[in-house]
Amino acid sequence: MKLKNIIYMGALLLTATSCNDLLDKPPVDLLSSDGFYQTTAQANQGILGVYADLRYATDQTYYHLSEVRSDNVWVTPETNGQRDYSDIGCFRAGSELIMAESAWNMWYKVIYDANVAIQKISGATFDNTDVQQQLLNEAHFLRGFAYFELVRLFGNIPMVTEPSAPSAVNNLPQSDGKTIINEVVIPDLTAALNLPEKGKILDGVGKAVPEQGRADKTAAAAMLARVYMTLAGFPYNDTSAQAQAKTYLSQVLAKKADYWAPNITEWRKQWTPDYNNKYSVFAIQYRTGGTGNTGIFNFVKSLPPSYTAGVGVRLFGNDIFVEKTLRYEFDKVFSKGNKDLRGEGWTFLDGYPAEANTNAYSNSKDAVNWIPGSNDSVYVQSMWYKPIPSKPKMDELGLTMDYSALKDYNDWPCNFPILRIEDMMLLNAEIMCAKGNISGALAAVNEIRERAGCDPVSATSADEALKLVKMERRLELAGEGVRWFDEIRYNSWKQDIIEMFNRYGNRAGTDVANVADGRYIYAIPANQMAITPGLYQQNAGY
Repeated sequence: MKLKNIIYMGALLLTATSCNDLLDKPPVDLLSSDGFYQTTAQANQGILGVYADLRYATDQTYYHLSEVRSDNVWVTPETNGQRDYSDIGCFRAGSELIMAESAWNMWYKVIYDANVAIQKISGATFDNTDVQQQLLNEAHFLRGFAYFELVRLFGNIPMVTEPSAPSAVNNLPQSDGKTIINEVVIPDLTAALNLPEKGKILDGVGKAVPEQGRADKTAAAAMLARVYMTLAGFPYNDTSAQAQAKTYLSQVLAKKADYWAPNITEWRKQWTPDYNNKYSVFAIQYRTGGTGNTGIFNFVKSLPPSYTAGVGVRLFGNDIFVEKTLRYEFDKVFSKGNKDLRGEGWTFLDGYPAEANTNAYSNSKDAVNWIPGSNDSVYVQSMWYKPIPSKPKMDELGLTMDYSALKDYNDWPCNFPILRIEDMMLLNAEIMCAKGNISGALAAVNEIRERAGCDPVSATSADEALKLVKMERRLELAGEGVRWFDEIRYNSWKQDIIEMFNRYGNRAGTDVANVADGRYIYAIPANQMAITPGLYQQNAGY
């Protein structure tokens, strides 16, 4: 869908329909001042529609375009009927990549719907001005969030800050990514700092919202911390940004007790529907009845019927595996006799026995030949398992789930975390390393490791401590769409991917020449380039 068509999409799209329905039918009633947003209840409904847009982000942005792009993931390089994930992971993807086009459309839909909400709520007269201001600030959070993700994915993009006519959008050039961050992302998220704290968000009639899926003051501060840490790293290298990030990290970490899972059992429970974002600073919400997390279906290799219980089907996915060096780190045995308690059975699954009408899945091992002198071996086809509230997981945790309520194998009511307290702790640890505070940085790392049953780590230099912080981010946040953007910040993405290709013997379908300068961002989708020939400049490397 071209950007000129995106401007037609309105805010009140609360139910999932076909892609064609979503993109081609304008909600005309929302475009007039007398059609919608006449009451706070309507405004609240409109904001919920913008949140609903995010349900398409998990699969597109955080699984495929981020996690699969990173060195957390090894994909089968040979092309087949599911080419997108393979082309992404092997750096073959260009401007025709369907997943990138879908992400572009989805985030611009968030932006347009947020623009409508901002315009209508700002211009309305409501009896409850507190609710009005909160809803306005939520719209700003969502728009700033969307623009930030688009810049991280595509770099220089068109900037639309109000509902615009097609003729205006058709002739709108790209804006520099940093300009968008400075002029839209940061102001929007700064406005969102005026949101209430967790548990005090109101609905359209002024009552406290029972669910925890909406942005609040701490979510805004956490997103600003992420934005400034992005600016501090490659490609922006803003030397003043870390100090700004520190300010917002301090605000978030002051609320740590609200978001810290005190033990490994509680940490594991946060990946289940029962806990509904209990430990998430901000997460994308999913529900049964047609609004389940479809990304789960795409990201696992396969699961047999006993794992999906009442759904009654075997859950198939793609050949997307835990990369073997990450698997190796999880597999180490510590002094207490444990492996990392976040690993097998939780972050990943090595295999499963045969069941009725289902063959066994037996993972194979390879020698650890990337570590000179090592006699170890590691599983190389572990499937991703973290976001799946399977029956074995639920049983082990003493929890229940009504699997019979699921419509089909795409309807998993498992939320996806965007911001977690551990992410913020480790970003703060990065800053402490930069300031030479080794003990402070490792205190954060070891608090997370202790909960996971791992031995503490130590360092004698800031550089050594920083390596440990980066590794802990890779382990703790594995499968959550963070690693790729970290690798860009560190400017290690190219070296990391080439080294991964080498570890797998540069199999047919992988070519280190594809890991070209500039490919830390994706190509502008071909259909966007065709709106007005010559208007957009394609990203370097494509």
